Amino acid sequence: MPTRKFTRIPISAIVEFIWKEKSYKGEIKDISYGGVFIESSIIPEINTEIPIIFFLEGIVPSIKIFLKGKVVRIEPEKGFGLKFTYISTESFKHLKNLIFYNMSDEIEAEKELHRFLGEAYPLIKSLKLLNISAIKSELIDYIIKRAFLYSPDKPFILSSGKESPYYLDCRKVTLYSKTFDLIGSLFWEEIKYLKVDAVAGMSIGADPIVCGILAKAAEEEHPLEGFLIRKEPKKYGTHRQIEGNVKKGMITVIVEDVVTTGKSVIKAIEAAEKEGLKIMKILALIDREEGGKENIKSKGYEFQAFFTLKEIIERYKQIHKN
Repeated sequence: MPTRKFTRIPISAIVEFIWKEKSYKGEIKDISYGGVFIESSIIPEINTEIPIIFFLEGIVPSIKIFLKGKVVRIEPEKGFGLKFTYISTESFKHLKNLIFYNMSDEIEAEKELHRFLGEAYPLIKSLKLLNISAIKSELIDYIIKRAFLYSPDKPFILSSGKESPYYLDCRKVTLYSKTFDLIGSLFWEEIKYLKVDAVAGMSIGADPIVCGILAKAAEEEHPLEGFLIRKEPKKYGTHRQIEGNVKKGMITVIVEDVVTTGKSVIKAIEAAEKEGLKIMKILALIDREEGGKENIKSKGYEFQAFFTLKEIIERYKQIHKN
């Protein structure tokens, strides 16, 4: 099962939220750095971003907290779940104190704080997105020049068995010094705020990505384990399927070069969880948009790809048009 990024803190508070320029009230039962579930008869549409305001009672004077969040879950006639996307500086201080005061594990509280900063705190979130955007801008042309193949007359056979005029030979970018560094930086920009114990991927496609991430973590003196997952357990020696310093309970991100149907990623998840690893997130360099994202998310895992095939095709056409 996917591991939670954030611990839920019980809290009873009346919340005001704004949707379609009207104000409504609901009730919060618990809160985390990740978001809240609001009990309400009025339920905004999924993926809507709404502002919310609530007060921490029992304090004189009472403290107002202002946040924005995206509706990510709906329970008809009960309410809706919000994932935080923005918090004001003053509100952040109060939310941080609330979480720290109510969590018994200070180390885990510190990790959750970093995860929140990367997702919703304006300055750090903006810096992270700016860095990722800059790396992507440089990397995409390398992908097109070295890894992107187009053959409309003789389509390629994909791992799914389908034919496609487009093929991505990602070894040509993951195993090249300049792009190895860029790819490592790209993944690390997202992973470093998650405060995980390890990164892992299915051999052999993800091997250089795992190594690139470890190189970037080492530059920042951040302790991070790397795991390489075999398709099948070794037939000799230790008979292990996962290579690395694996320990039960380690919070792990699964990485991949290209996701098509998601079968390889799901197999990697199953192998990792069999060894007692806790999977927080799936990160891919490219999503071919062949159902992989949906298949992975249907299992309950968070999925993110830095590029889509559509994005790469559009850039290819733009380059060859000029």
